Amino acid sequence: MTFRRLAVSLVSVCALLACSDGAAVVALNVTAGADVPVVDQLHVTVTQGSRKFVYDFTPPIEAAKGDAGPSIQNSFFERITLPESFDNEDARVQVDALRAGALPFEPPLTSETTVRIEEHGAVAAYVTLALPPVPPPDLGGDAGAGGEGGAGGNDSLAGAPSEGGAGG
Repeated sequence: MTFRRLAVSLVSVCALLACSDGAAVVALNVTAGADVPVVDQLHVTVTQGSRKFVYDFTPPIEAAKGDAGPSIQNSFFERITLPESFDNEDARVQVDALRAGALPFEPPLTSETTVRIEEHGAVAAYVTLALPPVPPPDLGGDAGAGGEGGAGGNDSLAGAPSEGGAGG
C-alpha cells in the first residue's frame, strides 16, 4: 500500500466516523489506471446475503493534459451510507464504470472487493479500475495443415534386380 493511498484512507475513514449518523458507511476508495478514459458514472452494488444496495455517482474528472484527453481522476473516495438492514457481516462491493448513456465499456471496466460491514461504523473498501491488457497482435497467418506423407515403397522389392528388357 502506498503512502498516498494510506493517507487518503485514514483521512476518509476519520472524516466518515466524525459525521456518521449511526448507519453503516462504506468509504469507497477508487484508483484508476492512467489508460482509463472519462467515466460518466460509477454504478456500485453492495451485496450482503439477500440484501442489495445500489448507488450511482459521477466520479471526478481530470482535465486534458498535453495530447491526452480528459480522464477519470486517478485516486478518490466516495462516502456511501448503507440502509440499516446491513449487519456486521462481510459484503461484496462491485463497481462498474459506465460511459455516457449508462452504457458499459467494452471490454467491461469493473472491479470488486469484499469488506466487513460495521453497524454504526465506517469501513474502507478499495477497488482499482484498469483496462485489461490488449493481447499482442497475431503476426502469423493461419498455420497450414501438414502435408500428406508420401506413399511408402514396396520393401520386398528393395535390393531386387530390376527386370531387364527383352534381349535381341
